Amino acid sequence: MKTSESISKIAAALLAAQKGITFASKDATNPHFKNKYADLGSVVDAVKPALNEAGIVFIQTASHSDDGKLHLATRLMHESGEWIEDTLVMPLPKPDPQGFGSAMTYARRYGLAAITGVYQDDDDGNAGSRTNGTTQPTDDNPASSSDVQIAIQDAKTVQELVGIMNGLSVEAQKEVRQAFNKRMAELKKAA
Repeated sequence: MKTSESISKIAAALLAAQKGITFASKDATNPHFKNKYADLGSVVDAVKPALNEAGIVFIQTASHSDDGKLHLATRLMHESGEWIEDTLVMPLPKPDPQGFGSAMTYARRYGLAAITGVYQDDDDGNAGSRTNGTTQPTDDNPASSSDVQIAIQDAKTVQELVGIMNGLSVEAQKEVRQAFNKRMAELKKAA
């Protein structure tokens, strides 16, 4: 995570904003698994009013990388000029514009949810019981389990790691839980 030299004003503003942020509604439906998930629009709708009320805007930008992965910076900027930024690195499911666009949507959702502390409401906890326990790439889950495991291993902060996990379906979370727990222990030990 990167910050401006001082963060006293943005920290206070984020506290005020988080009091107004509840959850991102799972209002989109995965047609393959028939489960609901919170799409990017739901996450933006959950955080933008409270952030703006507190004098904070968010900007998300992709930067060039030579590693074949998407690097997306999410910056929260306060009207005082103070800022907080974190970068999420995500593998591309396919090395073409469609793969980049899909990864960009997911990275924006994961990054914004992680940096603001937003969570997604549960669709009654039954999403995991609707399939045979396997996750296949779909429109709302474009990355394979191995791609997600690479993203988990590449996570540089606990916040980034949690953001990746929060953006996954219940089925996908089950598949990568061991890798998540291992990386979480590594990040906490390094802190």
